[in-house]
Amino acid sequence: MAEQESQPAERDPAPSAAEALAAELRRLRLEAGQPSFRTMAKTAGSISHTTLYEAASGSRLPSWTTTRAYVRACGGDEAEWHRRWTAAADEGSAPPALPAPPAPPAPPVEPSGPPVAANTTADTTADTRADSTAASAAAEPPAGPGRGRRPIWTHAFCLLLGVALGVGSTLAVVGFRTPDAPPPSAHGCPSGDTESAPAEAAARPAPGPRPAAARTAADDSTPSWASRVAFDQQAVSSTEVVLPVLSPVTPGDALVVTMMLTSTCPGAVTVTDSRGDRFRIVGDVTDSLRHRVLLLAAFGAAALTAEDSIRVAHPRASKYHVAVDEFRGVSAVRAVGRASGDAGGTTFSTAANAAACAPGDLLVGTVGSNSGSAPEFGTSWTSLPALRLSSYRLTTAHRIATDPDHCAATGQTTSQWGAVLAVLR
Repeated sequence: MAEQESQPAERDPAPSAAEALAAELRRLRLEAGQPSFRTMAKTAGSISHTTLYEAASGSRLPSWTTTRAYVRACGGDEAEWHRRWTAAADEGSAPPALPAPPAPPAPPVEPSGPPVAANTTADTTADTRADSTAASAAAEPPAGPGRGRRPIWTHAFCLLLGVALGVGSTLAVVGFRTPDAPPPSAHGCPSGDTESAPAEAAARPAPGPRPAAARTAADDSTPSWASRVAFDQQAVSSTEVVLPVLSPVTPGDALVVTMMLTSTCPGAVTVTDSRGDRFRIVGDVTDSLRHRVLLLAAFGAAALTAEDSIRVAHPRASKYHVAVDEFRGVSAVRAVGRASGDAGGTTFSTAANAAACAPGDLLVGTVGSNSGSAPEFGTSWTSLPALRLSSYRLTTAHRIATDPDHCAATGQTTSQWGAVLAVLR
């Protein structure tokens, strides 16, 4: 006994990224005075107290929306916490470990019936197995002359049955290894998702000739980017996300949504906000791996504040990236370009589907990519903050057109990609 006590204790395994982030969240709450999760939920507004509790438990990595609500409720620095959350979301990366305060107490649960022993089921199962074994043994005829042998065809049948069951089990295991398996085909989607997406024509201006003349003094001021209104990216099991508004929106400005759905089923995508603005699909492209990139827009938007939110509904997908940006000086769509390409190349471009434009038009390009190098727009583009989840990225940029009738979103990447270009005026 003395020798066993003198042995050094084994070290606990290193915490996962989710556990390390949860430890920091618990420490932040402790420094904020340990407010109750119900109080935090009231401060956050759109996140329940149980969701906030789970975020601090470390059972899984919370979404950025949940993490941001937790940080806001505790008065933390959102920019710093977004850096930590992004590090935790990246594969093989975790935020710097900090000493973890005691885990938050579990929410009280009222008993709904008499207590049940924890091992009742296991004991009952064991007893049942024992009874079954005993019954089988009793039913087995005793060994003796003429009884210990079975016909040879019985052995052959049992052997074939065992092989068939083994092959079936192996195929079942291989078929459900989703991380290594290719994206499921469209026929694996729910029947309600098999309808095609709404046509983009409704988001385009009425057909007809458009002069490619440059803007005049009578036109609005030069279009410009104002702010990133909302964003999020995460692996999902639902088909809806509600984004809190992070930056107030000036009434009359345009809101542009860029979005990527990975391994998605076909179906409609809708975006609305709490002030009644409806966003129309401007551009929509799906690559060979069923990664879908969209650009939607709402012109003449209502004033939005931190009390408002933006709702995105989409078909089933493994992950989503979505960003909402505010632009000034535009009120309509002039043209759209879109394209996709497989991994292994060196560039991305919508030039094969070039969009007509005029000097002074605002070009907004977005590229969704998987693996390979991160997409980089050309030097004339101004890049906005990219969204990244594991090897998946949504990269958006904008610029003012200088040449008429020759507009494309072009840049460098070795990734699988899908790109959409919108020409706004």
